[in-house]
Amino acid sequence: MPLEHVHDQLRLRHPKRSFVQYRIDRPGFVTPIGHHLSTAMRYTCLIRSISSAGAVLSINKALTLPENFYLEIHGIRDEIPCTEFKRDGEELVVRFNMFLDADFLDLVLGRTPQDHEA
Repeated sequence: MPLEHVHDQLRLRHPKRSFVQYRIDRPGFVTPIGHHLSTAMRYTCLIRSISSAGAVLSINKALTLPENFYLEIHGIRDEIPCTEFKRDGEELVVRFNMFLDADFLDLVLGRTPQDHEA
C-alpha cells in the first residue's frame, strides 16, 4: 500500500510511534486551502485507509487540489490538515500535518478504549 511509503520516512524519526494502517472505506470531504486560508469549496472523497500519520483517499482524478488542504471524516466535525504525498489517478496519499491522537484515531475507527486492551 502506498501509505507505507509515508510510514517508512517517519519511522526513522519517530521509532516509538505506531503507524498501523486501518482500512475504513468511509466517506469524507476535502476542503482546499485558498488565498488567506479561505475554504470556499468542499469535495467528496472516500477514505480507503488511515493511520496516525496519513490516509489513502479515492477522489475524482480530474479534480485539481492545492498541495495543502483539510480532510473531514463524515460524522466527525474536526478537520485534519493534510499535505499531498503522492497521487496516481483516483488514489491520493496524504500525510497529516501532525500525528493523529490515539483517542481521535479510536473515534474514527469506532473503537472504545477497552476494545484494544482485550
